[in-house]
This record gives sequence, structure tokens and C-alpha cells, in this order.
Amino acid sequence: MKIHTLNKGFGLIEIMIALSIGLFMLTFGIQALMAINSSFLRIKENAKMQETARFAFELLQQDINRSKYWRNMLNFSQFSGTASQSDATIISCSESGSSWARKLSRSIFALNDTTQDYQCVANDNYLGGDILTLRYPEITPVVSYDNEQLYIRTNTNEHRLFLGVSKTDISNNDLPLNTITQLIKSHSYFIADSQRYCKGFSVPALFWQTLVNARPQKEELLSGVEQLQIRLLVDQNEDGLADSYLNPNQVNSWLRVHAVKVWLLMRSDCPDPGFNNSQVYQLGDQVIQYNDHFRRQLYQFTFNYQTPQ
Repeated sequence: MKIHTLNKGFGLIEIMIALSIGLFMLTFGIQALMAINSSFLRIKENAKMQETARFAFELLQQDINRSKYWRNMLNFSQFSGTASQSDATIISCSESGSSWARKLSRSIFALNDTTQDYQCVANDNYLGGDILTLRYPEITPVVSYDNEQLYIRTNTNEHRLFLGVSKTDISNNDLPLNTITQLIKSHSYFIADSQRYCKGFSVPALFWQTLVNARPQKEELLSGVEQLQIRLLVDQNEDGLADSYLNPNQVNSWLRVHAVKVWLLMRSDCPDPGFNNSQVYQLGDQVIQYNDHFRRQLYQFTFNYQTPQ
């Protein structure tokens, strides 16, 4: 007798179970992929903030080292020239004036969470935080002159300050042999709006005012820097020993600054809807708490501002 075999297919229940299992695996796979992607983006953001902070501190380190060197080397009572020093008690800076760069006896200066009398910053979408100003002559001697730039000619004992246009005024700006001439640098670091947006939110950045034609001009340095705070280690009783950390508005003599403590609060450019930030940040004299979706990292570094004797 011949037996016939009947090939039976999958039933409806089996198909539904298979589809359910497949859907579950697909959902699980998508969630895992999204988690991996979110983790990657978080690591990428954190790495970017860390790298930005490192570059910012390197810039500050370079300027602070040069500023402290010249503060201890230059005898400010021996200054003359056709572009004489500005009164160190005047702190105003204007985009239309050149006096801001001439306050060389204030090789370091800072404002405490304000732009008061710093019109060159107030006009540039200042977002908040302290403003740190550093001044010094460039290390490399000049080989050519720009008529509108500010220069210093020195033989260690005497110093002549002048604009490039007056470089040939021998009676006022020349000195005996063994002189060098250097370009004057002035930088004011502050936080401002980059004018760029991500998901409707503006991106903060670290800026500086730098000298262009002997006048302050704004330049963006690094995006993603949200706060700058500083405190200064000062020798208040003039015994040669630093004794107090002060906020910028508490410093009476900028020649007595021994160290600069800097806090930088970094922020991601874009918000992450899946992340809530309600952390409290202590930096300088500020305690800041947010309630948003931005990732942040706080960095701190102390720079020596005293040249060893």
C-alpha cells in the first residue's frame, strides 16, 4: 500500500509568535543601537569639552607667563615717549580709543562679573562672568612697523612707548645702544554669544579683545565656554608673602598679585532631550544651578604670577 505524506505549513498562531519574537528582537536591537549612539555622542561631547578647556588654559598660561615676566622686568617709572602710559587708575576701554593698551603698569587686571567701564566688551553680547586682562610686550623684536600699532623700545633701564608712525622721532623715542623694540600685546578674556545656534539655543564662547591698530577688537577663541571666574592670590600686607585669595573687585594693588585661580565651565553646543542637568556648580564667587538639557564640565587651574627671586 502506498502512503502519501502531507506537507503542513505554519499555522496562524505560530506565525504570530514568530512575528512577536521578531518584533521584540528588532525593538531590542533598535534600543541597543540608540543607547550605543547616545553613549558615543556623550563621550564625544565630553571629549570636546575637555579638549576645549585644555586649549583655553594653554592660551591663558602663555599670556600669564609673558605678562608676569614683564611686570617684574619693566621699571614703569622710567617710561616716556610719544605715546605715554595711561593713568593706571583709569580702567575704561573704548573701541575708538588707544589708551586701554597703554596701562602697562596693570599687566594684569580683572573685572568681577561686570563690564562696567569696559565699553569695548559691553557692546559685544557679553553673557556674564569675570573679565581677565593681560598686557605685555611681545617677545620677538620687531623688524617692521605698522603705523597704528603700539610699540615699546627699551634698554632695560629706560623705556619709550610710541605708535609705529612715530618710530623715526629720535628726540622722543630713541635710546642709547643695546635696545630692543617690541610690539605691545593686550588681551581681555570674556564670555560672549557666538551668534551661532543649535536647536534654537545660542552657543556661548570664550572671546578676547585684542589690539588691532592700537585699539581693542573682538575675536572669538573657543566655542562652548559658558563661564569664566577668577580669584587672585594677593600679598595684602606687603610682606612679600601671599596671604589671601580675593575676587577681582577686592584687589587694591595689582602689583601684589602672586597667583591667578581660573574656573572654566564648559557646555555642550546642543541640548540632549534625554538628559536633565540640575547640578550645582561652585566656581569663584559664584554658585550656579541649571535646570536644562545641556551637558557641562567644570575645570579649575591655578597659574603662578610671581617670578622667583
